[in-house]
Amino acid sequence: MRVTMLEPVGKKQIRLYLEDERYCLLYAGEARRLGLKEDMDLSEVQKNELDSMLLSRAKLKAMNLLKVSDRTKEEIRMRLRRLELPESCIEGAVSYVEGYHYIDDEAYVRNYIGYRGFSKSRLKLRQELLKKGISTELFEQIWEESAVSESDILRTQIKKRIRQKGPVTEENFQKNLAFFARKGFSIHDILEILKEYKE
Repeated sequence: MRVTMLEPVGKKQIRLYLEDERYCLLYAGEARRLGLKEDMDLSEVQKNELDSMLLSRAKLKAMNLLKVSDRTKEEIRMRLRRLELPESCIEGAVSYVEGYHYIDDEAYVRNYIGYRGFSKSRLKLRQELLKKGISTELFEQIWEESAVSESDILRTQIKKRIRQKGPVTEENFQKNLAFFARKGFSIHDILEILKEYKE
């Protein structure tokens, strides 16, 4: 493989291009230690040393991210991509932390629903988890198993709103309806429960 460019990034880093393709970000000291120069052919030993170093960095970063809070596989991938690591190192790091059960998307969804499920609609939870790389299928499977009742959640949220904003009246009925509809609850359920509490 040919080193086609070493592009300075800030004061301390260098972007390495192999065969005209962006490969990774390195610290200047690492590039010197590996003896990298533009227009040189990278030996198999140097390439293996480079990949091994990048994989170690990816694993360490993944572990540090998980120290702070639980994350999904996709969240780990997204954070590692920001470091401009090769995809093989990113996948290696994800497999590493997954192998030790430090990440488990199924457990993550169960915890997420358990923790946030009492205050948010099914739709809102699904949208939030979709952004974190959780498939709709996995979410729906765990939601069904969770025995969470969306109408109970809605009822609790309506009672909370009444405590904060006052009773449901003819004047504010539409406003309340719109408020809960924006939160992703079913219009039918909102109408039924609001009518019960309407003065």
